[in-house]
This record gives sequence, structure tokens and C-alpha cells, in this order.
Amino acid sequence: YSQGHDYIRRVLGISMTINPEHAAAREIIKLLRFPSAIEINSFAKGRIELFRFKVPEGSPIIGEKLRHSSFLNDDVLLCAAERDNNIIIPDGDFSVMAGDTLSVMSLPSKAISFFDKIGYRKRANIVKNTMIIGCGEMSYYLAQILINSGISVKIIEINRERCEVLSENLDHTLVINGDGRNSDFLYEEDVKSCDAFVAVTSSSETNILACVAAKNMGVSKTIAEVENIEYIKLAEGMGVDAVINKKVITAGRIFRFTMSTKVRTVKVIGGADAEVIEYIVNPDSPVTKAPLRDLNFPRDAVVGGIIRGSETFIATGDTRIKPYDRAVIFALPTALSRIEKLFS
Repeated sequence: YSQGHDYIRRVLGISMTINPEHAAAREIIKLLRFPSAIEINSFAKGRIELFRFKVPEGSPIIGEKLRHSSFLNDDVLLCAAERDNNIIIPDGDFSVMAGDTLSVMSLPSKAISFFDKIGYRKRANIVKNTMIIGCGEMSYYLAQILINSGISVKIIEINRERCEVLSENLDHTLVINGDGRNSDFLYEEDVKSCDAFVAVTSSSETNILACVAAKNMGVSKTIAEVENIEYIKLAEGMGVDAVINKKVITAGRIFRFTMSTKVRTVKVIGGADAEVIEYIVNPDSPVTKAPLRDLNFPRDAVVGGIIRGSETFIATGDTRIKPYDRAVIFALPTALSRIEKLFS
């Protein structure tokens, strides 16, 4: 992949190339390292991360008003909550409810203690073996990365010819010809002993149902590729732990080139009508003229992380953004034009 990618850019003079299957495989790897997350996005070369996760019944974070929270602090920012198909940008009076899907921005080192406090655990190398349903390009890239990380891989594919091709091109991988939609077959292949189950066939419906079956058999982490965006909420509602959508991943990379040069990164948040934008702050931007609380910043957006040289921190109302800072913004579409003006 990398050699062909570099050749196209060098010989044809193309500024950017995107391989959606490879990009999606990389996103799956992120999710496997943090099993409780629905989605993880990294910014500033991994110095700030946005975690999207669902609040379970009994979580100690439930019921506390944000301004009095003992779980959130200057190192962890609650950017948004999804509830009843609505996205809420929380204020100090907001209280978390069971079933909410939260988007939290944090420094990676601080996120670990936050998730510990609210009942989640992040354990290094928790995934030791993975079952993959589907035998396409994404499976190939994903299997390669997992194998190189020392994780055992079993691939299930209904098409015998595809099984033979993949088996010839992947070392240390068990490729089995069978129907991943069949619960009895999954049971026979001992799916319950797998740490993770990833369904990446060409059918969104098959991927969702296969993940539901695997979840019911005891797999702790299930990930489905869902190309129909309308199915994302459905999949999450049916108990699929995480959803991958190539269109959303690719769109985020393309948006980076369609917006102004001061935008470093744009990520579209899957399952939520929201974006996270990483700005490089111009010296004369209006956003540098006063502390955030005095800027009349849009209510449907929030400044998350600030990268200033070697320093990285979560913004508060007292934060004053400086020229050449890199600011990570969580925003609803209604706020984008106003944010653009503040950073212009």
C-alpha cells in the first residue's frame, strides 16, 4: 500500500491520495485498543483525543450537574451528549443520564484515570485474538496490522475463491470458508473465545446482524462496517459496540483540503451530526483578542484542546488563545460559519 501510495504522489504530482479501506482499518485498530469506546479521534499527532462512548446503567457519572462534577476537571472536557436523537452542547446545569452517548476530549494520559473513575477500564493489549467476517481489502489491511501487533486472526469468508486469494497473501492467518451470518457456524468456530469480532462484508445488514449474534454469544467488543449512514444509529441501538463508515472517514480527510489553509484537520463524528476541527490560529484572528468567555463564542460549539509549542491543555473560559496556537473545536454544523469568522 505505502509504496503504491508514494509512487502515485511522486510520479503523478498528486497532493493527496486516500485509500478508504486502509483508513478504515486504521480506525478499527484504534477502537480495539480502547474496547469501551464507540469512536476515537486523535488530533495534534495524538496529543489530544476525542472519545465517544455510551453511558451504562449504574455509572457514577449519572445525575451530577456538570458544574459540580467530581469526574470532569480541567484535563477532561465533555463536548457533547447525544440523547433521544438530539445533540446537546452541555452547560454547567447539564446532568448525564444512562444511555447518553458522550463525546469527551482529553489528553490521552488523563483520559485513562477519567474512564477508571466512571467504571471503565483501559487495559494494554486487551485484544489477543480477533475474528473477522469478510474477505475484502479492508480485511487484508486489518489482518496485516493485527498480525504485526502479535494478535491472532481468524477470517471467515463465504466465497471460496476469495479465501484462497487471501490465504496466499497473508501469513499466520487462519482463513475459513463459511457463512458468517450463520449463528451455528459462528458457535462452531468458537466465536465466544474471541476478544473482538469485526464484520466488514459488503453488506451493512450482514455486518450488523453478525455483530449482534457474536455479542449474544459473549464477545466483548464488536465492530461493524456500515456503509448506509442511516443504519449507524440502528446498529448502535442493537448493541453493536462500534461502527465504521468509510464515507465518514474519507469525508474528514477531504474536508481538510476544501477548507482554508489554517485548518489542519477535520473529523466528521460518526453517528452524530457534528465535526471536530483543528485550527492553526492566525496572528490577527478575532479569537485572540479576549479570553474565551468574553468572545461570544457560539453556543453550539466548544473549544476543546489547545496545543502551544510543547504544551498541550484543555481550554477553559479563562483561556486566551494566542497566535499560532493549534485549537481543537467541537462544533455542530450551525456554528461553522461563525467559527470560521472568529479564526479568520
